[in-house]
Amino acid sequence: MKPIIATESGKARIFYLFFFSLVGMFVAGGIRQFFSLVFGFDDPSNAWFIRLNTFLQSLLMFFFPAYCVAGMSESGPSRFLRLQRSSHLFSAIGLAVLIFMVAMPMVSFLMQWNEQMRLPESFKSIEHWMREMEDAAAATTNLLLEEKSVWVLMVNLLLIGVFAAISEEFFFRGVLQQSLAEMVKNKHAAVWITAFLFSIMHLQFYGFFPRLVLGVLLGYLFLYGRNLWIPIAAHFFNNALSLLTVFYFGETDFVLRMENRPLTLAFGCWAAVSLMATLLLFQLYKKRMEDVY
Repeated sequence: MKPIIATESGKARIFYLFFFSLVGMFVAGGIRQFFSLVFGFDDPSNAWFIRLNTFLQSLLMFFFPAYCVAGMSESGPSRFLRLQRSSHLFSAIGLAVLIFMVAMPMVSFLMQWNEQMRLPESFKSIEHWMREMEDAAAATTNLLLEEKSVWVLMVNLLLIGVFAAISEEFFFRGVLQQSLAEMVKNKHAAVWITAFLFSIMHLQFYGFFPRLVLGVLLGYLFLYGRNLWIPIAAHFFNNALSLLTVFYFGETDFVLRMENRPLTLAFGCWAAVSLMATLLLFQLYKKRMEDVY
């Protein structure tokens, strides 16, 4: 692909990225309409219809826009996206996964706190709409995960684990974060702005803050690691762990207790320890990556 916007600013890349994503949304809608008219495949309560919709959104709203902008920015999209091979890649991925594991108590605490947020009385209508959106997202997720077969698990791992991780990291960290860093001249601001957009575009408001933190973790893994495969692997680990937990344990008492854990002082202290350990591991990660590069 010819790098026709190689000399353009980060602002121009962001414009093209969201323009292509908007076009992709309409194309995805057209394809869904085609399946509806030709095959009568339009049941929103059908898990395979949801999977088709998820695949189309990931492909046309995230993967292709990011890949096209990367290809238009530099000869060879993989070079712009920083998908290079490295002898240190596997050790960096291992450390990234460890960071995500250590951060889990902190993220879990934020999830419980975010879930229990209440808006003032004057915003009750907005809160009701947000709750409806959250319930709809939860219902969709349950439909995808309710069938307990190895075949469906493999499909979910490929779709929600592998492909979602690749397409979203291409879009958010690979193109958006790098372009924002060029535009605002501040790499840390680019990480946080990208994480904010990453969280808000999922349209799950009662998971906004934990997803924001996960976006920040992914952003700094990319910033310090300088290789997009690292946040892709961490993103996959996070998604795959959720899928495997539901598949093997389901709605057991243990899982329900973990999901509905009260915000006690002990839980808060455990989250604080998790935060400090995560920051220390990031310092180690940053130092190792500086030694590599």
